[in-house]
Amino acid sequence: MAFKKEVAIIGVGLTQFGELWDRSFRSLITEAGTKAIADAGIKPEKIDGLFGGNMSGGLFIKQEHLGSLAMDQAGLTPMPAMRIESACNSGGQALRAAYMGIKSGLHDVVVAGGVEKMT
Repeated sequence: MAFKKEVAIIGVGLTQFGELWDRSFRSLITEAGTKAIADAGIKPEKIDGLFGGNMSGGLFIKQEHLGSLAMDQAGLTPMPAMRIESACNSGGQALRAAYMGIKSGLHDVVVAGGVEKMT
């Protein structure tokens, strides 16, 4: 079976890198997510999935359920959302899962990314 659906990255959102002692994990994922959605020029209700890569959320912020947290913080309609943990490759694996979700036809528009908050 060949998948013919085209897949593209249509928006990007980044936060500042560094020792951000005064920033919360939630503020960082909200900033990056809303920037990516704005950069894509799409309405949030068009998004039908979220893939978030994170390794250390449980250890440093005592939060494991990061897919739904990111969805809620960005104000997105309830949708399938998941956290992917793959050590240093968590964000890359989230992007891969997003690609496969779209390519397979399961999703049309998704948000994917990676986040770590260690300070």
